[in-house]
Amino acid sequence: MKLAHTMLRTGSPEKMIEFYEEAFGFELREKKEMDTFTLYFLRHPGQTAELELTYNHGKDDEYEKGEGFGHIAIHTDRDQSLQETYKKAVEAGGEDYRPPEECPGDYAFVKDPEGYEVEILGRPAATPEE
Repeated sequence: MKLAHTMLRTGSPEKMIEFYEEAFGFELREKKEMDTFTLYFLRHPGQTAELELTYNHGKDDEYEKGEGFGHIAIHTDRDQSLQETYKKAVEAGGEDYRPPEECPGDYAFVKDPEGYEVEILGRPAATPEE
């Protein structure tokens, strides 16, 4: 089995897509228009798991975040430091939330334009060969 996707509801899909593209290099892979909602599937090149953004037509406000949801996590690229990735995410529109120097390990947190927490992990993702 593999993880297929994580879904976040959004009231401003264009802003969210731009943030994940600029901050983390995600690409919009598919857009599905339905009668009452639109789905946007983003993926980082070389990965199969996707981030699904769901826009319910007419719901243009931020959604309240439930107590059960925590965050999504993204590894830095092998050639980019945690500090560089964090700075890039903030410059792309993320909220300067918990910078690397305030976290006790090799990680940091930003908030995306809708307020969802994104953990940035400083260690690179292991490849299947490793």
